[in-house]
Amino acid sequence: MICEACLIRLVHHQGGIMKKLIRAIPAAAIILLLTGCATVSKEDCLVTDWFEVGRMDGMQGTPRTAFQNRAKPCLEYGINADRQAYYQGHDQGLEYYCTEQNGFELGRKGQRYNPVCPLQLEKNFRTGYQNGMQFYCSEENGFELGRRGRGYPNICPPELEPGFRTGYLKGKELYKYESKIASLHRRLEKLDRKISEKETELYSDNLSDEQRAKIRSELKSLDLEYRDVSREIKYMEIARPTAQAD
Repeated sequence: MICEACLIRLVHHQGGIMKKLIRAIPAAAIILLLTGCATVSKEDCLVTDWFEVGRMDGMQGTPRTAFQNRAKPCLEYGINADRQAYYQGHDQGLEYYCTEQNGFELGRKGQRYNPVCPLQLEKNFRTGYQNGMQFYCSEENGFELGRRGRGYPNICPPELEPGFRTGYLKGKELYKYESKIASLHRRLEKLDRKISEKETELYSDNLSDEQRAKIRSELKSLDLEYRDVSREIKYMEIARPTAQAD
């Protein structure tokens, strides 16, 4: 049985081309691709279209060595996968993957690619990828990644690395600042609630003088802490890092 949630994730990730392709692929082939989401049956292996399985892998830039993993479940049933059909489909799938436009999209998103493109397609694909990396590895994008608290991606080429890293570090500084400010404001809100609770408690009936003195002492400590946190927020706001890359 096909894992519906896994299929939805795959379709969403690959976009329109993959949606069209999936409609043409037998269910058994899709099951083979959704590793961990479903169990491949003997019947699935008997109807699998290995050309389409290979084409899907090619379209995703998956190396043809994936054939071994795709075929393994069927071999356990004594059914041999059609390697030649898989390779033919894979070659056709690479014609989608190894375009200059797709290379650009991968570079623009900062995604790594597998060196799977044949020589006749590699040049245009790499040109697109390098152009896409120009966008991804800009100082502005580095700043945005840092500001969102993302981990540093070691993917930019040497000639683009300095500007990207500069932007990233500035964004990371702002991210830490904003996280600290948010933490202080939460602490202030918590102190405010505690002070309100203690003030309500102070004016409760049936309290001894000793109990009221203890509450007043606690209120004094809370008030001092509240002032310290407020002061720290004020100083931090004055020293706020720049909110954009140079």
